[in-house]
Amino acid sequence: MKLILSKNMGYCKGVSRALALAVSALQDAKDAGKPVYSLGKLIHNDETCAFFADQGMQVIAGSEGYEPGVVVLRAHGVPDTIRSSFVEAGFDLVDATCPVVKHNLSSIAAYASSHTILIVGHPGHPETLAMRGVQCGGKSCETVLIHNPEDIGLPEPGKSYVVFVQTTFDQGLWNEIQAILRTWERYGCEIIFANEVCPSSINRRQATLELADACDAVVVIGGRESANTRALYRLVCKRGKKAWHIENETEITDEMRSYDILGITAGASTPSEVIHRVIDSLQQE
Repeated sequence: MKLILSKNMGYCKGVSRALALAVSALQDAKDAGKPVYSLGKLIHNDETCAFFADQGMQVIAGSEGYEPGVVVLRAHGVPDTIRSSFVEAGFDLVDATCPVVKHNLSSIAAYASSHTILIVGHPGHPETLAMRGVQCGGKSCETVLIHNPEDIGLPEPGKSYVVFVQTTFDQGLWNEIQAILRTWERYGCEIIFANEVCPSSINRRQATLELADACDAVVVIGGRESANTRALYRLVCKRGKKAWHIENETEITDEMRSYDILGITAGASTPSEVIHRVIDSLQQE
C-alpha cells in the first residue's frame, strides 16, 4: 500500500492561535488563583479538549452559576450578548476569535445602519450565531440567514444589501448563492459582498479534491463534530472515491489497508500528532 498525504491539512492559523491563547490563559488563571473556562469546546477534537480539561479548564455554556475567572472565547466568535454577560459577571476574557472572523463581525456592525444584512451560513454553526448576534445601538442587528439557494426569495426593489458568508462555508454552494443574489441588481438593489470563504478552507478542500483524484480511497481525520472535516469527507465521496471519517488511529480497519493507493487528509482542528499516529498505524502490517 502506498500512502499519499494531502498538501494542506491539519490546524489552520486561527485554531493554532486559539490554542496558544488557551495555554496562556491556563497559566494566567493559575498565577491569579482563578478558575479557567472555555466557552463551549475550544476546538472539535476530543483529545485536545481532554488535555485542557486535565489542566483544569472547564467547558461552560454561559456565565450563570460559575465563579468568575478566566474564560477563553473560541475561534468562531460569540454573540455580543454572551460576551457582555461574562464581562458584567466579572470574568476576565481571553478573546481567541479568529482575526478574520473578528473583522467580519466589526463590518456587520458598521453596515447595519445603512444596509440589510444577509448572512450565508449553516444554521446553528457557532460562527453563524456570532454573526447574527452582533449588536448595534444596544440591540442585535437585524439579519437574514441564507443556507442554500432555495432560501433566496425576491428583494425589496431599490434596497441596499450587504452579504457576509461563514468563513468555512462550501465554496461551490457560495458561488451558486452569489450568482442568484447578483440578479437582484435588476431590481435596482445595491449588493455588496463583504467577505469571502477563508482561503485556508478553500485550499484545504482543493487539496482534498486533488488527493481524491490521485488515490483509490481516502481517510479523513478529524472530530465527529467538526463541520469542516465532514465537508472534506463529503467532497471525497462526491468525487466517487471510497472514504472514511475517523477521529484517530483506533478506528483504522483492514479494509483501508486493502487499497493500493490510500490518501490521508485532516480537518482544521486535527492535531499533527493524531495525523502522525494514523499514518504510523496504517503502515504497520
